[in-house]
Amino acid sequence: MMHRHEILAIGNARLRRLATYASIGVALALIVSKLGAYLMTDSVAMLSSLLDSTIDLLSALVTAFGVANALRPPDRQHRFGHGKAEPLAALAQAAFIVGSSVLLGYEAINRIVHPHDIQHEAIGYWIMGFAIVLTLGLIKFQHLVIKRTSSIAIGADRLHYMGDLMINVAVIGAFALHQWTGILWFDPVFAIIVAASLSGMALHIARHALDVLMDKELPESDREKIRAIVKSHPDVRGLHDMRTRSDSDRVFVELHVEMDGDKPLTKAHEISEGIVAMLRKEYPNADVLVHQDPLGHFEDRLDEQIARREAV
Repeated sequence: MMHRHEILAIGNARLRRLATYASIGVALALIVSKLGAYLMTDSVAMLSSLLDSTIDLLSALVTAFGVANALRPPDRQHRFGHGKAEPLAALAQAAFIVGSSVLLGYEAINRIVHPHDIQHEAIGYWIMGFAIVLTLGLIKFQHLVIKRTSSIAIGADRLHYMGDLMINVAVIGAFALHQWTGILWFDPVFAIIVAASLSGMALHIARHALDVLMDKELPESDREKIRAIVKSHPDVRGLHDMRTRSDSDRVFVELHVEMDGDKPLTKAHEISEGIVAMLRKEYPNADVLVHQDPLGHFEDRLDEQIARREAV
């Protein structure tokens, strides 16, 4: 019989795969429609949107690869699992975004120096409206998946598509201002603004991915919650040297629990299993390691080592 956290893991895996497939499908649909619109309008703002959708497809493929690898169970060479494949995929997405921003900025500056008139604005309005509706639907679905699974790669993909939404609105704005004023530089200026925004987005994605890859501790609010849960066990007399980290949707917790020294080994083991069960009620996908210490036992604790280094 499967445990609750195993059932949840299966459902979460299906959601994450479905989200990657949806992202690939949306990117393909937008590339085809925007390519036709760019060829008809010759708008650099439309080009920026087309370029970003092309990067979306590459990112979606990388995300699908990263999620598929992250979902693989632990094996002999990877006993902690493959969860860090997701932040690696997120880093690749950040690199794609930076590359597209540089190319877009170059093309926009070139268009300022050599301005071109926009053609067939009506086509641009229709395509951008279609892109906005499709992107909004995908973002909503990704939000639900992230809320359920905490997937880093899908979170990065969602952030990228939110940037797409901003680009699509910017393209409509560029078309409208050009149509109303006849001024040609609105189009490339909007593209430069989008390129700068995409670069900021890439920085945010990369920072989050690096935090996971570098085993950054969980937020202090989570650490306090874990401490409170452990201390609520009636046989726990104290705890120390707690270490936490996460990969994609899993949380890893290691801690030393202090209990009465006269407890038999079987009882100490039962207490540890009880602590693990309590933590998994709050963190269903938690991987918990409990080290048992007799109360009053002396050791050079990690907490004290860190405190000494910080005091220097």
